[in-house]
Amino acid sequence: MVPARNMYSISYSENDFELKLNLKDVQEQGNIAEGETKTEGYEMLDLRFNKTYSLNSESDLSISLFANNVLDEAARNHSSFVKDEVPLPGRNYGIKFNYNF
Repeated sequence: MVPARNMYSISYSENDFELKLNLKDVQEQGNIAEGETKTEGYEMLDLRFNKTYSLNSESDLSISLFANNVLDEAARNHSSFVKDEVPLPGRNYGIKFNYNF
């Protein structure tokens, strides 16, 4: 059975700028079946920033910065068959460029 979870999201956008914050709050799961293992709860915070620049009338450049699992939580997906061996990804940062023409 999937544990109880709450997902919170907030975003702000203005013209060609966008900021998003997502928080996933997952409770521990102790209500388990025979042969199943308990999983701890976790909070996972993701951030995303996007800015678009118009280069001319026909093209634009979009730059995105992101950070996933900012809190670097050791998290496990309770409904996964390999949850004990394979945790969810740790902290991850990146930048993306998208050029439309």
